[in-house]
Amino acid sequence: MSPAMVLEVQTSYKEEELVESHEYHKGVKHLRERGITKVPRKYILPALDRPILPKKDGSTSNSLKLPIIDFAQLQGPGPDRIHALRSLSKACEEYGFFQLINHGIASDYILNMIEGGRKFFELPFEERSKYMSKDQSVPFRYGTSFNQNKDSVFCWRDFIKLNCHPLSDVLPYWPSSPMELR
Repeated sequence: MSPAMVLEVQTSYKEEELVESHEYHKGVKHLRERGITKVPRKYILPALDRPILPKKDGSTSNSLKLPIIDFAQLQGPGPDRIHALRSLSKACEEYGFFQLINHGIASDYILNMIEGGRKFFELPFEERSKYMSKDQSVPFRYGTSFNQNKDSVFCWRDFIKLNCHPLSDVLPYWPSSPMELR
């Protein structure tokens, strides 16, 4: 959800029930399946904690430019590599994420992985929930926030974390369904 969107806050008795029953820990998709129609307070940063990015003219905006890292430059020698490493460092420190280009992964593989992920999220909650774990080091994990035990505000998203190396060690921990994810 874009920070620029106006958020409607769920303030009904149903939200209080969710807090008491720890339904938030089950993920955003589960909340939607349970009938939530507005973003619960558990997912909304207090106004003072929301990022406000300055524009070139000094005004502020909620738009964000995604850092782009060129993998080909990381592989080569010289000033391009140094520039790419600095850009990577800055992206990690200031944003926590980036877009990687020229990585050499065929678009068919990327599209197949996206399709496998989509099919995983379409599984019934009972199947998805088998992979929920408080242990952040497990090879495959399904969750909603970075650290559900400590985060005071959750991220409005669900995720799967998939360790891929060494494949022979982690593959037994991956879900058997959907097959496309393997």
